[in-house]
Amino acid sequence: PPTSNTDGSPLTNLAGYIIRYGTDLGSLATEVRVANPGLTTYVISDLAPATWYFQVTAYNSSGVESSPSATASKTIS
Repeated sequence: PPTSNTDGSPLTNLAGYIIRYGTDLGSLATEVRVANPGLTTYVISDLAPATWYFQVTAYNSSGVESSPSATASKTIS
């Protein structure tokens, strides 16, 4: 989990993560909110065969969201 805000100040109120994903890199239209900041693994199941792209952001208790992570991809066959 992240430990600091983008301005370098300590992150003390992490509330969870948002995982955005889809098969179009330019439009990650599906999202899952994970309201457990201590979670380090999350499984998205039942993905159709395709190349899927994923990004994660963190959000704090005020609802402020971080910049997205680097995009990851996974090809399901």
